[in-house]
Amino acid sequence: MAFVPLKIIGKCVADDETLFANMDAAIARGYSQITKAENAKEGMIALVASGPSVSGQIDTIKKMQADGVKIVAIKDAHDWLISQGLIPNDALAIDPQEHRWNCFKTPHKGVEYMIASQCHQSMFDHLKDHKITIWHPYITKGQNRPKNSMLIGGGTTSGLRAISLYYVLGYRHFALFGFDSCNDGDKLRVNGDHIKDSDNLNEVRIEENGETFYCNASMALQAEHFQTYYDYLPDARFYPFGHGLIQAIIKKREENAVELQALIDSSKQPNGRTSFIHWGNKNAASWRYRAHIPSQDWASLNDHSADTLIFAKPQANELMDMARAKARGAWVVVDFCDDHFDWPHYQEALRLADAVTCNTAEMAKKIKELGRDATVIADPYEFPEMPPHYAGTNLLWFGHHVNRDSLQRILPDLEGYPLRVVSNFEGAIPWSKETMLEEFARADIVVIPTTASYKSANRAIEAIRQGCFVVAEPHPALKDFPIYIGNIKEGIEWTKQQNMNELISKAQKFVREEFSPQILIDKWKSATRRPTTLDADQRNGTVG
Repeated sequence: MAFVPLKIIGKCVADDETLFANMDAAIARGYSQITKAENAKEGMIALVASGPSVSGQIDTIKKMQADGVKIVAIKDAHDWLISQGLIPNDALAIDPQEHRWNCFKTPHKGVEYMIASQCHQSMFDHLKDHKITIWHPYITKGQNRPKNSMLIGGGTTSGLRAISLYYVLGYRHFALFGFDSCNDGDKLRVNGDHIKDSDNLNEVRIEENGETFYCNASMALQAEHFQTYYDYLPDARFYPFGHGLIQAIIKKREENAVELQALIDSSKQPNGRTSFIHWGNKNAASWRYRAHIPSQDWASLNDHSADTLIFAKPQANELMDMARAKARGAWVVVDFCDDHFDWPHYQEALRLADAVTCNTAEMAKKIKELGRDATVIADPYEFPEMPPHYAGTNLLWFGHHVNRDSLQRILPDLEGYPLRVVSNFEGAIPWSKETMLEEFARADIVVIPTTASYKSANRAIEAIRQGCFVVAEPHPALKDFPIYIGNIKEGIEWTKQQNMNELISKAQKFVREEFSPQILIDKWKSATRRPTTLDADQRNGTVG
């Protein structure tokens, strides 16, 4: 689904020790606890949150309850339902703040209160004369408190944890009311609460030209996390009521599912083609190094009908393209050259991929931590090899503006040396291939300060190809290069005492042997080849 990624980090309003202390105090009160998962149930359950759209659904909710559907009020929806003449079967709360007892200002004897054990004791004091069952939320990695207890994980909001809790209790069919995850004008909740002046609203669209939803950070995070439930709870079904962001997400996913099933049902003859998929052009380094050059003489670019698709530097709007390709039986490879795994679409692309590639060993380690193996294929060179031409200490730094801080850090050491800077930030020489050829010819030394550990060696490779010497700080991708690695200033001075053009020639030989396009294209062919039954037989030792 082409869901706009939201780089939002949620954090509980209380520290872990406060939450665990609340848990211990709640357990000491002797309430019933959720201790085990129940078998799957056939019936539906209605979870009622307090998004504005629920105001038009009260008759539907009443009819459901009359038909025997359990109604669960989530926090502030409790008082609103009661004010509308409907007594919910259950009511749920999870917030640990002392004042949050006030979401149940009108408690009712007919309601069972499903209260997270992390809630403040004021909540339990307020409900002391009512039926309470406690459940224990998963709070932190490696949690072993309370001992031998069922922990309820899931998203950061009460609505998402409600789905998790009732899934554990056996429900698989969820009618969702008020799960808007967006505001309606300046209205935030059905009880009349409005957006706070301090709320920064995010514009969110499910599709590029689709409806715009306005969400504060917690709403946006809830919408982001909601989509993970399709993976965590694969047999759950969601039935949205009202209008909002989550309702739109569910509708779009259902439309996508119908489209994908149609692709699965339609059979096509294999065509044997391979294509690199990339959104960019020659001005994007990832397009050149991870698509254009690797595709030469054997694969195409942006042919979505090919049998093997290699998505380089995946974008959010390409997730559905990946899903379509898999549905029609294509082999999907995803190539990562940036550590953006906190983005939802990177996580989803990693999940969808049949095979994974990346540009460095450090990136492969990061991907391994996320549960996937990645084949490392380095960036090839693109510039022609020029004769070594060291004749002094004319310096060049080039790179994307995101690496500007690394340059700023070493600038004091570069005082007194002629330095030219090529980049896309203000004051730098604008990048172009023609400009780089001119600047490489002018420079004696290319300086490369340390950047993120997963980064490629492509800047060193291109500098060496163009006849420059490279002085670099230590970096994993450069550890085997025959260049100067260490303190930048000391390296510059060191070059004055050496036969530098001989050293540059040695470095050029290393680059030819390790980073030629043809060598790396062969690696691409091997890494992206769809496995066959013969491959499996060979691995299992059953051939012959």
